[in-house]
Amino acid sequence: MRSLPALIEHLWVSTLFLAIVLALLVLLRGRLTAAARFTLALIGILKFAIPAGPLVQAVSRLSGGTASPALFELPAQAAGVFQMSLTPAPASRWPLLLLGLWFVTAAMILLRFTLTRHRLVRHAVQTAQPATPREVAALTRARSRMKIVRGIDIARSSVSEGPAVLRIVRPLVVLPASGCEELSDAELEALLCHECAHVRRHDNLIARIESLICAFFWFHPLIWIAQRITVIDRERACDEAVAESADERETYTAALAKFCHAAIVPRLPGVSCMATARLKERMDHMENYETLKAQAPSPARITAVAVAALLAYTVLAGLAGSDRALAVSTTGGETAYAVKLTAVRKGDAIEMAGRVTDNATQTVVASPAMKFIAGTEATARAGNTEEDVEVVFRTRPGAAGDPIVVDVTVEKSGRRTFARTLAVTPTDATAAQQRKYTGAPITMNLKDADLRDVLTTFGKLTGLIMTIDEEIQGRISVIWTDVPWDQAFDEILRDHALEYRLEGNTMQITKR
Repeated sequence: MRSLPALIEHLWVSTLFLAIVLALLVLLRGRLTAAARFTLALIGILKFAIPAGPLVQAVSRLSGGTASPALFELPAQAAGVFQMSLTPAPASRWPLLLLGLWFVTAAMILLRFTLTRHRLVRHAVQTAQPATPREVAALTRARSRMKIVRGIDIARSSVSEGPAVLRIVRPLVVLPASGCEELSDAELEALLCHECAHVRRHDNLIARIESLICAFFWFHPLIWIAQRITVIDRERACDEAVAESADERETYTAALAKFCHAAIVPRLPGVSCMATARLKERMDHMENYETLKAQAPSPARITAVAVAALLAYTVLAGLAGSDRALAVSTTGGETAYAVKLTAVRKGDAIEMAGRVTDNATQTVVASPAMKFIAGTEATARAGNTEEDVEVVFRTRPGAAGDPIVVDVTVEKSGRRTFARTLAVTPTDATAAQQRKYTGAPITMNLKDADLRDVLTTFGKLTGLIMTIDEEIQGRISVIWTDVPWDQAFDEILRDHALEYRLEGNTMQITKR
């Protein structure tokens, strides 16, 4: 269940975004048009369908490749090996059971939506009667007025208590079997303009997407609240699209009044139906629309700001909770090189080897090595004559049992370009020989990454809960290719003088 933490993180991040959107809708009540309110609520729902991970990766690729690839590549067969080698408590089956309940319930809700909608469309088509020439002519005028080029069918059916739009690919406007005779030509055209507005806005397709998200997140109350807002404001937005002028508004309001007696039919996902949409409240909204339109920001501006906020929020949330350590790719300064140190204790002697890698070219600059007595000062130099680079390792005196403090400097063309102080804890030679690493090979490429982020990533990828002492801080730079992952983790702990204690499924990492 390694994907469960990412799913939970996506859920609460999306919940926070939707909660902010709903709070804005409450605060701005009476100050936004219905089209703007619909857009905000819809974007709040769509956040649940946009995970941060893929978007962050896309931004990294588009930024010119300054971000590193994955922290490391973990083969599928390695999953679970980490837990077995450290023998934590057996994983609980409850997460799997809850996920199973989640998906089964979502599938049942989605199936119900689909079957209900399919039966409605099929029944409407089967019982459809040809529209009158007057109604066909009114639809033609409405299409022209709403600037719709695509074809729209029209028919009468006893299924609908009010005008409705069915289907997505070839929209079908369904009129009630009776009631349209009471409307004048202008009123009939106004009502059909409302249905054409649904077609122009692709409302049935959007409603289908909403129903899919609502079915998948069936347990989430805020999603259902947001969808209820979209249902109401979808109809009001189409009202606004029809009644731009005072004369059009008066004609349209009169047409709505003649349908106030219509029965309220059950709301169905993916079907835009006038009889489901609070006609009295919509008529009141139309009375105040002229004043509201003059004071409110345009729906296009609201849409642009909302989409930008969605993308920015998603990227920032992905970076904040990312399982990846971003590399620093520079051509100079202290982050220009990655340093790897290893030390082995053999009696009183310490054998130390190092490797300095140029982050820009990923080439090894130098590999100094030295042997010295524990607690004494020693110096090792190595260079690259082709690039005129010299690397100096200098140990500081200290107690024999303490970690070895090493000053690392890099000079290029006689000028110091890098200086860093590192600490490494020697490994006993006998213990190192006895330790056998059986983990699957991984490739690790870190450049000046945050140590806490790297340790947390190991925990997330292995299913362990990592608790790291606050005093543990630092940066880590390594380049390993096909190294057993348990060896990589062991060396990270050893190189930074860390140790762990495992209790059940929780690993406590502290300083030695």
